[in-house]
Amino acid sequence: MRAYSKLLDSLMKLGSIKVSDIVRSLNTNAEKNGNGLLYVVYSLNSDISVEAYFTRFYLAVTNGSLRIRGDWRKAEEFSKIMLRDTVIGNGKKLVMLFRDEGEEYVKIPTRPGSSITMNPAVSFITSSILTLIIFLLLTKYGILLTLTVVIAQVLLTNIAYTYVSFLRMIKLRVNGSSIIKVTATLPIDVPEDTLTRLISYASSIRSISKNQLALLISGLRAIGGSRILNISIERVLVPSIKGVNVYLVPSPECNAVSLNLINKVIVVSTKLVACLNEDELKAVIHHELGHIANKDTYKALAASVAYSLTSAVMLLYVIPRAGLTIVTITAYALIALLAVVTSLALSRINETKADLYALSRGYKESLATALVKVTYPSIHSSLVKRIFLSHPTTLSRINAILKMTKRLNER
Repeated sequence: MRAYSKLLDSLMKLGSIKVSDIVRSLNTNAEKNGNGLLYVVYSLNSDISVEAYFTRFYLAVTNGSLRIRGDWRKAEEFSKIMLRDTVIGNGKKLVMLFRDEGEEYVKIPTRPGSSITMNPAVSFITSSILTLIIFLLLTKYGILLTLTVVIAQVLLTNIAYTYVSFLRMIKLRVNGSSIIKVTATLPIDVPEDTLTRLISYASSIRSISKNQLALLISGLRAIGGSRILNISIERVLVPSIKGVNVYLVPSPECNAVSLNLINKVIVVSTKLVACLNEDELKAVIHHELGHIANKDTYKALAASVAYSLTSAVMLLYVIPRAGLTIVTITAYALIALLAVVTSLALSRINETKADLYALSRGYKESLATALVKVTYPSIHSSLVKRIFLSHPTTLSRINAILKMTKRLNER
């Protein structure tokens, strides 16, 4: 599977990567890693086009698309390098986040405090066990009462798990907030002691006045010296969305989730803010808004209720009457497998629809690059792995965005 070269091509067609970016990356990386560059042909007429001839493969960029021929394994290695170079960048990054409080910039804690990944297996297993207990205790009082209590229990278990997980998080409400992101880029081979001293210096800062920002930069350069390749300062404005609260959570995961039960909430990790620029962050937030608009939380609840009822009926009615046979055991196993596969398939469909929601709000290029940054280098999986993934692969998501973009342009 030529995943990286196909992804580069799709990103170019979306406009997320410019031809000039490919040319720059080509010039930087062509002679590295033993690719055996023979020669490069540039055309600078109405459109920039490049033809690069290597010992074992040929790469051409024309009319905003990428073509590769020859040894595709070598070409894939080179495409992976160019993808990282054009979208993610090279080197290690030290990122400091500050919230603009008017008179001063207050440091946002980035030390991992909690996970924002809510594992649905926890509530799923808990509600399944409680369902069996309810059936054992209440079936003698009538099937209608039993089913009513089971449905109420599944709903309450899922809601309770979601909100207990949310309440445990160390979070900061950031609706409409302005976040200052200071990023120091260092080479991959930066000495460990230099990195440790930089992290220690960054950790010691709690807040600074606006006119002390230059002193902060000077402090980083004094420690890092020539090892610091670049220091950038970026202002990121978190959108203010009516009826939806956006929270920032110190977490090592590059992730965001949405809740839509009692309140509408979007939770974003500090690492995600550190990895993305403002447009990419807005694209991710609008992706999560897509989940809220599509009522995906309620769909997941309905699926959980359906499986709990089906499982309980099989265990307490069908199997006791038909007996524990190969047929009944196989039927129950198939139902469980079907529930898992259906749940994962529903999740993948929901993710694609949320991507398209963000696309419909104008986030095309930024959504594509955000997806790459969050998932690189795991942009593709085998067919077997894809069956059990809760999210579509990055390549399939970006191709879906590309197809929808073409449809919108044809209207």
